[in-house]
Amino acid sequence: MGEKRIFSVGFEIPGGFAKYIPFNSNISLLDADIILFEPNISEYWSRESYRGKPSLDDYYSFRLVEACNHWNKELQTAAQAGKAIFVFLSKLQEVYVDTGKREYSGTGRSQKEKVIVDLYSNYNSIPLKFPRIIPKSGKKMKVSCDLKFLVPYWQEFEARSVYEIYFDDYIEDTFLITKLGNKTVGAVVRYEKGLFILLPPIRYDRDAFTEYVENDDEIWTSEACAFGRSLVDMLIKTNEAIISEKNVTPTPQWVLNQEYKLKHEDELNIELTDISRRIEKMSEKKKELSRNLKEEQKLKWLLYESGAQLEQSIINVLELLGFIAERFSEGESEFDVIFTSPEGRFIGEAEGRINKAIGIDKLRQLESNLQEDFARDEVSEYAKGVLFGNAYRLKDLDERNEYFTSKVKSGAKRSKIALVRTSDLFYIARYLKENKNADYAKRCRNSILEAEGEKVVFPKIPNIDDVSTKMKKD
Repeated sequence: MGEKRIFSVGFEIPGGFAKYIPFNSNISLLDADIILFEPNISEYWSRESYRGKPSLDDYYSFRLVEACNHWNKELQTAAQAGKAIFVFLSKLQEVYVDTGKREYSGTGRSQKEKVIVDLYSNYNSIPLKFPRIIPKSGKKMKVSCDLKFLVPYWQEFEARSVYEIYFDDYIEDTFLITKLGNKTVGAVVRYEKGLFILLPPIRYDRDAFTEYVENDDEIWTSEACAFGRSLVDMLIKTNEAIISEKNVTPTPQWVLNQEYKLKHEDELNIELTDISRRIEKMSEKKKELSRNLKEEQKLKWLLYESGAQLEQSIINVLELLGFIAERFSEGESEFDVIFTSPEGRFIGEAEGRINKAIGIDKLRQLESNLQEDFARDEVSEYAKGVLFGNAYRLKDLDERNEYFTSKVKSGAKRSKIALVRTSDLFYIARYLKENKNADYAKRCRNSILEAEGEKVVFPKIPNIDDVSTKMKKD
């Protein structure tokens, strides 16, 4: 056999032992014997932003979508041809792209054009349906099953591998998971005749791997070349192991004829079929239970989460308390939650912090939201402000200090804003999920309404004593 042609898209293998292909290339992958693919769209970045993410103009939007579509099709074709494709699961890169669609409002000189955009990511370039991608990184991973043909690779490159994303749900044939949480960071996905081998990416220090010679030419160091050669050799060996595993001769159809049947074949086939059906049913049941468990455990987000997860948990609790609660987004106005009940109308702002109390910035944001809300034409009364805080959110509740800074407490008194610890809401929500108690829910609503510039002290949970100290501690 001749020398293997290795194409590496988006990841440069030191030493020139593989053909490096930039992401914006339109080259075909069918000429490659071995394919390494990393979805890296950083060259399409923009200084413009929308909702906190880069926003591309029409030119770069078209170029990015075109490039992703190209690689998606090329990877499909390569897999259909029976190739094994190594994919480095690089960090999630999300951008807003110009769809080319426009909406118009007004007439004449006052007419305004609105550009319609879509959220797009580097993983649009891969023809697989992934579970939700979580943009978290780390180095601590563990093997979850027999690595088979990947044993030598992982022994060689485990130390250089880092995960930059993980999947929120299980992937069939997962072989690498996070050390804590058991989240998928490596898997083999079968696609028609081919395989996608999803791997945590290998990272190296380019500055340490290069040096400059005459005329300021940059070259790879001997250490970099040794690393590049070892990676290429390992990709070749892994690919050969995959091919040898595939090369078992398929059973000819005529061998299945009755005259060649063995004594226990039918019995074993019936038993296997029965077990397969049971496994399929149990697998579906397992998925359903797993989804239900995750949904049930979302209540615990009140204890340790921040951002959108914390906001959603707060909305769920407010609904248990009898409020009508929802996020609010209209034009440039965005409020974490607006909630109403017979007791009144409220606007809430939520924040979770790892090692700090909730600071004055969040109170200022809430005060600004209250004024912005009151300025709306359809609003006739000033809403009551509620600041939800999850301070020191990764510590046990017994180890947490004050949830709100002294400045926040002082400012809250001036604006008569209620301060709510989300950990208190956890116990209330747990009780109300298990016990229908409209009277207790109403008393909790009144506690929020009546707290003017102070921490809300909720009424004692009926028949429960073990959480009272944690709810009252400040």
